Amino acid sequence: MMSKVGADDAGKSSPTPKPDANKLWIHCNRCFDQFALKRHMFFLLACQHVSCEKCVKACLGRTPSDAPIYTCPICHKNVRGRQINNSMPNNLKRLFHPEPWNLALDFVETFQRTNQKNFNKYKEKKEKIMDKLDKDIELAQLVCQKHFHEQQTLRVERRKLTLRMRQIKLQVAQQKEAERRFLMSKRRRSMEEHTGPASVLAIDPLDSRAPTSFRNRMPPPQSAAAENRRQQITSFAHESNNSFDL
Repeated sequence: MMSKVGADDAGKSSPTPKPDANKLWIHCNRCFDQFALKRHMFFLLACQHVSCEKCVKACLGRTPSDAPIYTCPICHKNVRGRQINNSMPNNLKRLFHPEPWNLALDFVETFQRTNQKNFNKYKEKKEKIMDKLDKDIELAQLVCQKHFHEQQTLRVERRKLTLRMRQIKLQVAQQKEAERRFLMSKRRRSMEEHTGPASVLAIDPLDSRAPTSFRNRMPPPQSAAAENRRQQITSFAHESNNSFDL
């Protein structure tokens, strides 16, 4: 009893063994789900097709004791079926024997070869799909790399154009300033030539319309007290109490 419990504990602690290679060919003939994965129940139908519980449809017989009748998803026949497990009858279980060539039964080997051929076609189809997806991924990578390089080139060109735009704006501003100075100097010369010195003197140096150079050349304005003091002086100034002989 103790040895049995120890064996059970060892079986629980040990990792789940990988499915045997001689069971990999057992699959659902419709969705190609594998029996070795043990995700669903599988049924062997009387029409020699294998189906999982997702794909097969079952209906009860005329009485509750009758075996259920299944609708085959491959040939669409209403046939009897048995679940694939160790409790199957020996004549049906032999169809899944790991070494069919040792049984000397042609129908067992034919059954397994037919299922293996069907599963190999499915794998080839999936491999072609995977190859096509790999090619599509490689092509997408090439296109993405091309677009990336184009974007990098456009970024560099954008930086160059931005720098060039700033230089052009600076040149335009300098040119406008030079033109403005030239027009001001030309206007000042024309005013001096056509109006004469008197008119130039008549120009108010504080006027904002007067040329800048003219305002700079005029002496600074004097205060009103100094102007009145200058107008009151009419003779020589003599200091008092200052006697001397000539």
